[in-house]
Amino acid sequence: MSPGTAPRALHLARALSLGRGEVAAAVGGGGKTSLLEALAAECAEAGWRPALITTTTKIFAPPPGDESLLLLGEAADLQKALDGRPGIAEGPLTLARARLGEAPEPGARGRRRMKLEGFSPEAAGLFRRPGGVVLVEADGARGLPLKAPGPEEPCVPPGTDLVLGVMGLDALGAPIDAAHVFRPALLARIADQPEGSPITPETLGRLAAHPEGLFRGAPGGARRVVVLNKADDAEAVEIARKVAYIVWELAGAPRGPAEGVVTTAFSPPGPRALGRLP
Repeated sequence: MSPGTAPRALHLARALSLGRGEVAAAVGGGGKTSLLEALAAECAEAGWRPALITTTTKIFAPPPGDESLLLLGEAADLQKALDGRPGIAEGPLTLARARLGEAPEPGARGRRRMKLEGFSPEAAGLFRRPGGVVLVEADGARGLPLKAPGPEEPCVPPGTDLVLGVMGLDALGAPIDAAHVFRPALLARIADQPEGSPITPETLGRLAAHPEGLFRGAPGGARRVVVLNKADDAEAVEIARKVAYIVWELAGAPRGPAEGVVTTAFSPPGPRALGRLP
């Protein structure tokens, strides 16, 4: 691919193996909210309704002007609202318990956005409807590109069909430190590297492969897909291809937990999947 050539876009839901009527949970590093928002918009446009976004931790509210796409309340009340009004929303709909206040939006240069409180993992999974999709942000990483989960993380709903393990390609070459990794000491242990050493493709692969790594806490029957995010220019796309092969060799089935490795981008012309292994 020559520099400046736009990669061929793939259908996000198809590339990630997401099916209608399923619950998908995003875990790992920064980029989860953008990924779920793009997936929800795509699913709603395809007629998968309701296309729901929710969280078992905290999540950003829809952008200002889209308040109609937000429902707040206890899980039982929101379930009744969904059942009583099947056509409640043609577009994506965010469900949360309450507003928590504004917080800096990662990568937005000083812009702030409302944060929302989520539900228990058990409650979030109950929003499933046969014709729609439930997309759950099940992990927090403070906007950092990589995360090693703690002992109580991530909070994946029981019965989740698909777990998306997100890692930011912008971490490559950076040191394993608190400026780039949520829980750097834990990542260093998982990757068998010293703290402060450079993050390499092998670091990403070991994080995805380790039983206490990226897919920690995924339900036994859930499909697991690694998402290598932020391949946002021609150079990053070429790097991502090489990284994807290394991650697949280390974490792909049958050796590791992942059934696929998908590369994504969110720069103009918009959110898209660039490729998948295998």
